[in-house]
Amino acid sequence: MGMVEVFKTNVHSKRAAKVILEEIGVHQPDYKCNFDLEDCDKVLRIENASGKVDAGLVFEILQKNNFKGAILE
Repeated sequence: MGMVEVFKTNVHSKRAAKVILEEIGVHQPDYKCNFDLEDCDKVLRIENASGKVDAGLVFEILQKNNFKGAILE
């Protein structure tokens, strides 16, 4: 069964969002990801139709690109 995880981030630019989405895609090509930079929480939404979303990987990629994220409850 699939899973959707939503992250609150401090990503503010479309360029930075694109870099992060591309890097997530390299590591997890099955993930469907998108940012909502209009939202006050700069939401990153990730869907994995075949299982869990690896939040640790997402945090690593954000941190590597000098951003922070947290799972939105």
